[in-house]
Amino acid sequence: MREPRGGRSDCFISGGGTLSPELAELFAGRGLPIFEGYELTETAPVVSVNPPEAPQSGTISPPLENVEVTLDDARLDEAALGEGSATAEEEEETTTTAETTDTAGTADSTERGELLVRGPNVSNGYWNQPEATERAFTDHDWFRTGDLIERRPDGYLVYWDRLKQLLVLSTGKNVAPEPIEGRFATSRRVDQCMVVGNDRRFIGALIVPNFSALRNWAAEEGIDLPADRAAICRDERAREWVREEVKRVNEDLASHERIKRFELVSIEWTRENDLLTHSMKKRHNLRSRLDDHIERSTTANRRRWPDRPSPPRESVARTGTPATRPVVPTRLRLPSARQ
Repeated sequence: MREPRGGRSDCFISGGGTLSPELAELFAGRGLPIFEGYELTETAPVVSVNPPEAPQSGTISPPLENVEVTLDDARLDEAALGEGSATAEEEEETTTTAETTDTAGTADSTERGELLVRGPNVSNGYWNQPEATERAFTDHDWFRTGDLIERRPDGYLVYWDRLKQLLVLSTGKNVAPEPIEGRFATSRRVDQCMVVGNDRRFIGALIVPNFSALRNWAAEEGIDLPADRAAICRDERAREWVREEVKRVNEDLASHERIKRFELVSIEWTRENDLLTHSMKKRHNLRSRLDDHIERSTTANRRRWPDRPSPPRESVARTGTPATRPVVPTRLRLPSARQ
């Protein structure tokens, strides 16, 4: 891996987007570590980067020595009230159909909120844009990054998503889609994934399968798949092949973060078809182009949850609702301007 890059590369620095922990560990195992960091143009640009002597994959490390950071949870505490709070029936359905283990339900000392930054590297503001500058800073000159960050007990920071990208479920739960999508980064079965579910009871996903790997698998298994990609996406054998990968990703997620339903999409998202930006981020028109798929991936029959077998009617017994954490709806609000 080093020779094509000149033969003298000792490491890489990643900061343009979320780096999958699995991908980082893959490169590290081959002797070419990738140290993830965090940067913004307004912070000139580095805020943090993993130290080579103590890297932690899946984190953006503690901040640099002369950079101050703090987390503001004010924009999370009021995130979803009034945006479709769940009825008692919906809450019961969500909890009774979820897996019994909820990793988010365990108590820990981690903090989570919007990352605020202060230091000599932070810009004084936007040129000739006083109103934008007022919105970007708090009364005490902290710069608002607009990013949802978690601080672990060891001081390492974990990037979750842009606050404006958070999905707010009708149950009041907030879900960051980017970490879930990132879990498919090393998948041989999934090429692209978009997590959806805003104002819905559960998380769904739009998935572009790896058609080449899918056809190879079908040939090895003696399965005759349709030639047309759209027809392949409707084939239940292809869906089952992808479903196994979705189950793998779901294993380490909290119950409200798990993908309960997905739709296969035959069109790849590229810059050429205007579904990705030049920096390879999803464009807003991707949602409008795939609106029907989104609707199907986030709508379920109340009597049967998607992609889960129904038990025999005679074996069903009402045992009461399992113990879960109380649902506390929250609503996002805009940051206040400096006075």
